[in-house]
Amino acid sequence: MIHIHYFITRKPTLGDAEFHRYWRETHGPIAARIQQSKRYVQSHRIPYAGTNSPYDGEAEVLIESLESLAQLRQSREYLEGALADERNFIDLTRVEWMATRDHVIVDGPTGAPLVKGVWQLKRKAGMPLGEFRKYWIDVHGALGAKLPGLRRYVQSHLMDEAYLYAEPAYDGVAQLWFDSADAMKAAFDSPAGKDLTADGPKFIDNAKLRFFVAQENIVVAAR
Repeated sequence: MIHIHYFITRKPTLGDAEFHRYWRETHGPIAARIQQSKRYVQSHRIPYAGTNSPYDGEAEVLIESLESLAQLRQSREYLEGALADERNFIDLTRVEWMATRDHVIVDGPTGAPLVKGVWQLKRKAGMPLGEFRKYWIDVHGALGAKLPGLRRYVQSHLMDEAYLYAEPAYDGVAQLWFDSADAMKAAFDSPAGKDLTADGPKFIDNAKLRFFVAQENIVVAAR
């Protein structure tokens, strides 16, 4: 499966609550009509100290293949439905797509009332991509799995095809789920959380790290 992360920002004319309500109640049912989407999740940003992402959330779609993705982008449900509706609530000058493949480090539940941290990662300058991916899974992933209260942990590694013509802005997305924002804070304040944070600069360009916390609205659970 290909995991599409579509990071979005609200139109300046919309308030935060209005943006999230429109995305959930109006756009969600429209996007759910796209048959190529095997799973569709809206990750709505919530307040959390220390976040620095420019985005208000991300739409997440699971697609079977690149061929299915091409079909999606040509479908009537996408062109005349979801894509056409985006201009009603999204600032289309401030969006970002990432096509990834998932590595599940810790399996577990998703969806509300759980919350999750979402990090966009870029590897350190000069670090080979293969070395970055291996370190992220084997070393950093193992440290992350030790966080107290962690319910689920998934690493989404950018697809090889994204590197064919230029160096992408990010190499992947990390998502970690907890029972609540307080549980998440407690996990990162713990010794295991401090070990995980200290390990980041060994393979990540911390200056480019972007982070927000979200709660999921699962629109299409599975097809």
